[in-house]
Amino acid sequence: MNAREETGLPRIVLRGSPYERGLRYGQLARDRIRRSMAFYGEVFQHHAGLSWEDAIRMAGRYRPYIADFSPDSLLEMQGIAEGAGLTADDILVLNARSELMFSSATRPTAAAAGECTSFAVLPDATANGHTYAGQNWDWIPTALETAVVLEVHRDDKPSYVTVAEAGHLAKAGMNDAGLAVCTNTLVSNLDGDRVGVPYHIVLRSLLDAPTISAATRLIYAAQRAFSANYLLAHRDGLAVNIETTSGDARGVSTRLPKDGLLVHTNHFAADDFKQYDIRVNLYPGSLFRLDDVRRSLRREGRALTLEGIQHALRSHHNAPDSVCWHPDPTKPALDRRATITSIVMDLDAGEFLFTAGPPCLSDYTSLQLGAHIGVQDKAPLTEG
Repeated sequence: MNAREETGLPRIVLRGSPYERGLRYGQLARDRIRRSMAFYGEVFQHHAGLSWEDAIRMAGRYRPYIADFSPDSLLEMQGIAEGAGLTADDILVLNARSELMFSSATRPTAAAAGECTSFAVLPDATANGHTYAGQNWDWIPTALETAVVLEVHRDDKPSYVTVAEAGHLAKAGMNDAGLAVCTNTLVSNLDGDRVGVPYHIVLRSLLDAPTISAATRLIYAAQRAFSANYLLAHRDGLAVNIETTSGDARGVSTRLPKDGLLVHTNHFAADDFKQYDIRVNLYPGSLFRLDDVRRSLRREGRALTLEGIQHALRSHHNAPDSVCWHPDPTKPALDRRATITSIVMDLDAGEFLFTAGPPCLSDYTSLQLGAHIGVQDKAPLTEG
């Protein structure tokens, strides 16, 4: 297990049991995890008027749902806490940050913007016949100071790579069974004070799935604490977009690709769910990011290339509310948004590409999944 930082984001390689992986994660990312805590202490207060103690009290309600849905996640969080010298409650709060921030928001206009433009492109739309998936993850610029790349090697379940905020278990990622997981935050008037499985725990659990069907079943099975969108793709040339509200299987709507393409941003597209959306009227830029990427990916017809995908993710149309997002200096620091990382996954080649910051300013670094996950020919940092 080691950490490397040649990419601009610390890359943390983990093996062992769930607890052992968490422990090493906490040790290697200790400083960034503590930075995450300080950052979200400010965010909770700014958006929701919550103290850290309030957040701990509220997050504790999710624990029994996590224990039932993903016991490994509790073990991983316990390990992270001990490795970083924090409490398990602290790490649970980080992994429930969406529920705590948005559901309790006292300033909904400030919480409205972000996060993410996601896509999948199937073999019939690509020049090389490969399946691609990915996204721009847009969030408060400080998150670039806490982001990490996690490589998790396992013998009993698929190994995976994911970019996450330090202390989080996962966000967008890809496993060596050929499954890609992309995501978009959604906010609905059904969320309120719901309890259930937190959004980021669902994301972590999806990376355990060996097939796209298994991943889809997990979403239907979860008693979800918060609305979210999950865009899944598999190297078999399959993809599905799954919009969810908080709650059970009744709050799930699926959409399959059209002409080999799926794109999603931060508003509900399902007719049954549009009435619940409390974000699109506050942040209509989501509508235009969706249209911008969709048109850009379709422009090359059935000959879309990796370079064409990356070009779409660098778009500045409708800036500052663009696909490639840069901070608006006219807004308060915690209301600004920026692209923290741009991710493209070639599921046939097993290649995970990502940037550190907006893709117009950062080259894509490549990690190869296969017999071994890793960046080739890079020297490791000293383990901490």
